[in-house]
Amino acid sequence: MTRVNRAELLQSLQMVQPGISVRDIVEQSSCFVFKDGEIFTYNDEIACRMKSPLEELTGAVQAIPLITILSKLPEDEVTILYENSELLVRGKKRRAGIRMEVDITLPIDSAEKPGDEWKPLHEDFLDAIRMVQDCAGKDESKFALTCVHVHPKWVEACDNFQLTRYRMKTGISESCLIRKDSLKHIVVLDMQEFNETKNWIHFRAQSGMVLSCRRYIEEYPNLKPIFDFSGLPTQLPK
Repeated sequence: MTRVNRAELLQSLQMVQPGISVRDIVEQSSCFVFKDGEIFTYNDEIACRMKSPLEELTGAVQAIPLITILSKLPEDEVTILYENSELLVRGKKRRAGIRMEVDITLPIDSAEKPGDEWKPLHEDFLDAIRMVQDCAGKDESKFALTCVHVHPKWVEACDNFQLTRYRMKTGISESCLIRKDSLKHIVVLDMQEFNETKNWIHFRAQSGMVLSCRRYIEEYPNLKPIFDFSGLPTQLPK
């Protein structure tokens, strides 16, 4: 039995929610997984982890019902306990239960763990992602164009109708593709640092929360000829 601040628990769960899949793409990918004092989510493209306010809890709980219950309770503090295969959430006058699986089958280890060497993100990196992501496409038959291209000297995206390139020293060691639907979360979560492993790029917020995006080492269309144009200087109206 653990008594926790409801708002803090809810905030922690919402921060790792990008790793949740409504459909079980992988087993327990629609769940919050509590293990070893941390909360995990994983949906094959995104993996999230952060310190858990429920340090002693171990198991997997459906994400949407738990978020819904905590959002509706008015109390500042709630009691959380596991009893008869259920995670019980108790307020002063209300009580709700959600089935909890003690056996954890979520393949958390499929996402590589970040190393110890974290690098600060360029001060313009989040702005760059915010600007270019909307130019990535939705046509899955053109996989590269559904991604943001992160290059050591720029980030860019194109859907064959529009394109944006933001020039900057990203600090990334090797050019790669990251799905725009994965990368968009780092802007909202205000990530500060990054870490590279073979198949993933990891981003860390000041809170210690880590969001990892699967990266693809595939060829991206050469957009240089489109940018090679000449024209006259002009000034946009204020």
